[in-house]
Formats: sequence, C-alpha cells, structure tokens
Amino acid sequence: MKTNKIRHKLTNLAALSAMIFGLTLLSMTDAQAQFRGNRQILRVERGNNNNVNRIGRAQGYSDGLREGSNAARGRKRHNPYGEGKFKKATNGYKSRFGNREAYKQSYRQGFLRGYDEAYRRNNRVIRVNRRSW
Repeated sequence: MKTNKIRHKLTNLAALSAMIFGLTLLSMTDAQAQFRGNRQILRVERGNNNNVNRIGRAQGYSDGLREGSNAARGRKRHNPYGEGKFKKATNGYKSRFGNREAYKQSYRQGFLRGYDEAYRRNNRVIRVNRRSW
C-alpha cells in the first residue's frame, strides 16, 4: 500500500514537472518569436538600403565593363575616374530605389570593379593578338 502512494506521488510530481517545463518552453518560444519579428523588421528596413546598394553596384558594374572594354580596345590608358558615367554615377537611378547618394556610392564601386576587370581582360587579349602577327 505504501508503495502505491509513493508511486502515485512520483507520477503527480512528474506530471507537474512536465507541465512547468512545457509552460516555460512556451513562454520562451513566444519571446523568441517576438525577437525574431523585430529582427525581420530591422532586416526589411535595412533591405531598402541594400536594394539601392545592390542595384547601384550592378548598374555600375555593367557600365564599367562596357567602358573598360572600350578603353582597352581603343588603346586608351586605364582611367576609370575620368569617365563621365563614373563622375555622374546616376545612370539607371530611379527615385523609387531610395537614397540617391547611396546609389551613387554603390554605382562607383561597381563601376571601378567592372572597368578594371574588362580593361585587364581586353588588354591581355590585345597583347596576345599583337604577338601573333
């Protein structure tokens, strides 16, 4: 009889412990979900700026590739800073993208990268072709 009472108390204690553990877990999950929600809001706010940067960098890179390739083929010296598109840095910009200055900065970064890649690539091809003559 005594063992049944002990077993019954242990069962009740285990059930109570499980219930407390479950409630603790639920409250932690709710707090984590709230924290995750706040992080997502911040990410969306930052995402607008990231879009401006991404779009500007992509447009600048594309324009830089074109201008760098033209400069190398025209046997001009490597000078991305002298290019009009680099100076203006607004090619492809639309007001819906967001901050114009952020776009210009990203555009110039992309332009320099694209210009350098294209100039080096085309300059190498021109040198190789000259040697084969």
